[in-house]
Amino acid sequence: MGLPQVELGKIRDDRSIVAFAVQEAWHCGNPSNINSVLGFKDITGERNGTALAARYGFASAPSYVNVGGDDWMVGGAVCLDASCSTSVPIFSTHWTPPGNAFGPVAQRTLDMLNAQPSPHLLLGDLNVYRVDTWNPDVPCTGPDVAGRVEAIQRLEAAGYVDAWKITQGGEGWTGMATRNGCGVPNGNLFKRIDYVYTRNLRAVSTTRLARAAPGADASSDHVMLVAELARQ
Repeated sequence: MGLPQVELGKIRDDRSIVAFAVQEAWHCGNPSNINSVLGFKDITGERNGTALAARYGFASAPSYVNVGGDDWMVGGAVCLDASCSTSVPIFSTHWTPPGNAFGPVAQRTLDMLNAQPSPHLLLGDLNVYRVDTWNPDVPCTGPDVAGRVEAIQRLEAAGYVDAWKITQGGEGWTGMATRNGCGVPNGNLFKRIDYVYTRNLRAVSTTRLARAAPGADASSDHVMLVAELARQ
């Protein structure tokens, strides 16, 4: 069994995890192959590699919304138990606008989320970050870029809470693994680009899975970000 299958098995076996968002899920890592390991009741189709798996399925048909260029928001009302007695809207997204024009993509994402019942969640590889306590500057982090910072500011101004930031007091790098010359020590992660954003849900805890030793073989160039949430 390969490294990705081992890490997916941990998600499968932790029954407190009811949704699993993926981005760049292409080729052998397509949603069907991912769910062959997860064994969740349902997984959406993918749009440019973006998809969402639901352990207990969806309460209604998932939606697929283009938020700009090749970027999509995929998800829907995720059942929280086997009988689907309650559900929460959860969405997976991947932002890749040219020229670091993340602000308009963030706004289109927010516009679509505003139509959703509250509480809800946004999960994704947003490719945005700023240098701060949770994303300290190390080799290859790179400086703040206006478009990236603008996207974060738009999300926060709209009332979305960054689960890692609210539950942790230090670095939360999620990419990029095993790159020579990057990170401290060499080969360590060096930027925080993956997020769980909550709206009217309380973030209880966060953790990362599939984190390889610096420079070692990794199941992905990103780690998995897991959040425990509760109703407010």
